[in-house]
Amino acid sequence: MTDDSSIPGHTITQLSSEPSQDERPAVLIIGGLGYVGRFLALHFHQKQLACSIRLVDKVLPQLARLAPEFAEACSSSNFMQADASREQSLAKIFTPPPSCPRKEYTYVFNCGGETRYSQEDAVYKARSVELTLNLARECARRKTPALVEFSTGQIYKPPNSSTIKSGGCKEDSTTKPWTKLAKYKLLAEEELEKLRKTEGLCYTVLRIGHIYGPYDVGFLARGLCLAKVYERKREEMKWLWTKDLRVNTVHVEDVCTAAVLAAKWCASISPDQEPSLDKRTFNVVDHGDTSQGTLATIFSQIFDLKTGFQGSLISQFARFNMESVVDDVNEEILGPWAELLRDNGITDSGPLSPFMEKELLRDCDLCLDTGKASQVLGWRAGEGKEELSVEGVRRVLDSYRRMGWWP
Repeated sequence: MTDDSSIPGHTITQLSSEPSQDERPAVLIIGGLGYVGRFLALHFHQKQLACSIRLVDKVLPQLARLAPEFAEACSSSNFMQADASREQSLAKIFTPPPSCPRKEYTYVFNCGGETRYSQEDAVYKARSVELTLNLARECARRKTPALVEFSTGQIYKPPNSSTIKSGGCKEDSTTKPWTKLAKYKLLAEEELEKLRKTEGLCYTVLRIGHIYGPYDVGFLARGLCLAKVYERKREEMKWLWTKDLRVNTVHVEDVCTAAVLAAKWCASISPDQEPSLDKRTFNVVDHGDTSQGTLATIFSQIFDLKTGFQGSLISQFARFNMESVVDDVNEEILGPWAELLRDNGITDSGPLSPFMEKELLRDCDLCLDTGKASQVLGWRAGEGKEELSVEGVRRVLDSYRRMGWWP
């Protein structure tokens, strides 16, 4: 994990300069046992960046499939089981423990909300928009110095070739969410800006690419499971669309670094400064401009299989028949995946699955420009994580093996 103090060009005071206990922030992480939340807790814990860390989640630590390295950071002494989308829970959630030297939390990180794709609108409204609204109102009431909202780069209108060549979507680019999850993330962002104007909310937003890292169960994990199935079947693994389709990525540890820097920046300015949503937003992806071609090359070096891309005719058919195409693919791969697990004596595969979501197979580029995060926050991807690599993906697979998830 990159130490923030090693990043050149910071325009804000470093958090990693070993401040005294009274100067360190008190940190509240909503969704603290989720994928980003647990790594954020580990980041603060290992670097001793906080005087107090509180993790809030609906799921108990014993049921969260935590790897051993999270034992201390996500211990019961740091944890509170609560549902932050329920207004009646907020007073308890926002009250620091007696051991905390501060009366209020300095930084609130919203890592919660619905992360699954293709859910009903009511699910996203309740678990994402309402959650953000409840937290934001409470932060505004308590004058919290920084609320950090985790969002997605899928809220932008898919960029044209000219925008891609120039580096990707910027924070003030046109928004046109292309997944249902992103649609409600944008609604939540807009509510934050309204509360800044009316109630003086201090907030910042991170719009993030596909997050990967140890124990990843998201976009990259699905691809790895698919590759394993095609390797077993001795068939070529073919992607829809083209090798140039952008699927920008970022390592989870670099997301944590960006979040801490963004919180520090947010706490250093008043609600009247940077008076618009785009000015309070930062894109976060690595510097490798990951594409489907990147994934195909990496997978072919790790697995014993050939990779390629469907022709224009099949891709055009899929464009107008996506639901049936995805259903056929899932029917074709779920059986062999179950056989792989059984043959390797894995009775509990954990959260891994090759099941594909039609929203993730759309012909939409996820391509983000991180120039602003670099210039304003001094953020950059950590050493060895500047781009998605064979070594990086192998480390992800090693983490699955340690947990007994991988066949």
